[in-house]
Amino acid sequence: MPGPLPGTNTYQLRMPGVIPAKDDDYVCTAFKLDPEKEMYITQFKVEGSAEKAHHMILSGCAGVFTSSPNTTSWNCGSHATCTGSTRILYAWAKNAAGTKMPPEVGFRIGGAGKSRVKYLVVQVHYATKLAPGERDYTGLDLEITSQPQKYIGGILLMVGSPEIPPHTAVVNADSCCPLDSTTPINVFATRVHAHALGTVITAYKYDPHTHETELIIKGNPQWPQAFYPTTREFQMAKGDEILTRCTYSSLGKSTYTYSGGSGADEMCNIYMMYYTDADNGTEFQQCGYVCNPEQNKAYPADSIQPLPPNPVLEAYAINGKMNHQLRTNSSLDEHPEIITQQRKGENQPAKTKDSTVQFHC
Repeated sequence: MPGPLPGTNTYQLRMPGVIPAKDDDYVCTAFKLDPEKEMYITQFKVEGSAEKAHHMILSGCAGVFTSSPNTTSWNCGSHATCTGSTRILYAWAKNAAGTKMPPEVGFRIGGAGKSRVKYLVVQVHYATKLAPGERDYTGLDLEITSQPQKYIGGILLMVGSPEIPPHTAVVNADSCCPLDSTTPINVFATRVHAHALGTVITAYKYDPHTHETELIIKGNPQWPQAFYPTTREFQMAKGDEILTRCTYSSLGKSTYTYSGGSGADEMCNIYMMYYTDADNGTEFQQCGYVCNPEQNKAYPADSIQPLPPNPVLEAYAINGKMNHQLRTNSSLDEHPEIITQQRKGENQPAKTKDSTVQFHC
């Protein structure tokens, strides 16, 4: 396992020349952080392509599963990603762009303080084996500062459990979440994730008193799975509720599809990136409950309506021809061609609980 990361502003995290052993292989590699130095991630830049990697997740861990200090990578499909407290810091798929935090916001890692993140673990899901003799070096470049930030970044992961019958035009996997955090969170970007049957994913802020909804994000999981700006910045706290819906089409498929970690299975994941108070805020939350009858009735009729086709994004998600330009971006707002929803008040039109669980995307 590599030693502590050097004290520079840019940290390069790479898979160590991995050779996936089989299709749908999950491989992890770990990077030890300075136990005395608290740091803050302010930007994520991606080095990788969907040609090799189905997805990549960056987790912050208290410990790592591998027991050998000389192990540079391990199978984390059949074994755990982390030991002790675990939280997701970033997720990527389909040649998506990187993400830059708003001013005064950073994901807190390292040190002996509140972060509890002693290791960074990169997990890559390889849907198929590589060509003979080929190795993979997929990874991330992190912009990191030791300057304390006013706010800490966090992820709220909403999870649904799809069960999709064959030859069906519209199947929904709904999930509802009453927030439990007493310290407000400010959601500013969201990433949606499903596999091949996914057609559209939506998330709403729901008022249980008026039964009204407001759109947070509407995304196409077949486009680059980046963290896209939400329709506006949403401040939410205990008592607020979020409704999510993943919609699928199984037309042309003759067998049932269930939730699972392989490329042939399906998923319903919505990652909400937020910032919160650095002293009292929660840095990772996972939520997803069966919706009650009132929540079920609150979904707008157009929640199942896919976004208009975008051949550029659909092609880019597969072959990544724009990858070099997009993966060096410095802001979520610098590429309106990949933003699915126009923020309210903007003039430009849209062009088109800490745990020990293992995270698969």
